[in-house]
Amino acid sequence: MPLSHMSWHWGGSYNVPESARSILEIDDGRGSLFLDFPALPGGGRLLLSTLDPHSHNGQRFMPATTRFLRSFYPWLNRELSIERPLRNRFTYLQCSHVPSEWQPDGLQESLAQAGLETSFVPQYELGPGILDRTDTLYIPSSHDEFFLKSRAEDLLAFLARGGNLIICAEPCQPWLPFIAPFHAVPPRPFSNIRVRVRDDRLGIFSDLSEDFDGWKGIFGQYVRGWTDPPPGAIWLTDVGPEHDPKPSDWIWQYPTPAGRGGYVFMHNGDNMTRYPDCGPKKEGLVANVAIALRKLSMGELSF
Repeated sequence: MPLSHMSWHWGGSYNVPESARSILEIDDGRGSLFLDFPALPGGGRLLLSTLDPHSHNGQRFMPATTRFLRSFYPWLNRELSIERPLRNRFTYLQCSHVPSEWQPDGLQESLAQAGLETSFVPQYELGPGILDRTDTLYIPSSHDEFFLKSRAEDLLAFLARGGNLIICAEPCQPWLPFIAPFHAVPPRPFSNIRVRVRDDRLGIFSDLSEDFDGWKGIFGQYVRGWTDPPPGAIWLTDVGPEHDPKPSDWIWQYPTPAGRGGYVFMHNGDNMTRYPDCGPKKEGLVANVAIALRKLSMGELSF
């Protein structure tokens, strides 16, 4: 941890006992702000600090606290030989027996390159057992809304414990409580269905060409409309008239009391396994989304 990650306000200083190691000191020698007791009787370990990173993490006016926590907890895990799950289990829900939809070409390979373990599961087998073995669940656009509504309780429990959803949909009904009905954009002029990137803070579209939304050069299948995102969502891409854009892709964190709910990437259109279908990042879009969700879950990205 560099000094810059530990430079913010503090609430006092400690005298340094003989049994303690001083990690961070006041530059005029008046005491320590961060003590480590590595060899307590009985084998325990004690860390004391008058810094308060947890209370300021995410408040945006003190970003060094977030950088501190991102360095401190991985160090602490290594120091104590604690292995945390990598959140790399990706499940593709098979919703159509069309071969290109049942097991899309290139998907497993592109996810493997990103360090993700892929499983393919027929949608009617979805239940708690499958979700217990999943970190990110991908739902193609050919899904059965009535069936998924019958599994809503399981899916919400999955989100509540930190699981992530990637949903491709033009919803007719709110099969999850935060899903709104789909609205189509006006079909004319044709430029209304050209997708534009609005906010790429998660790096999903940064390495894709400008025509990422064209399947074999045809625009309009990526998305043809939008759903209203829930409060707090990040609006990622635009569709519709330039003067009246609508959210074609958005991402949102499921709210829980502890703030540890999973993330929902909502794509209001066709199966994203088709995009992009050309260029150096062929079949790269789904992997980019999955990587962003994993980084959010691991605390490597801020929402």
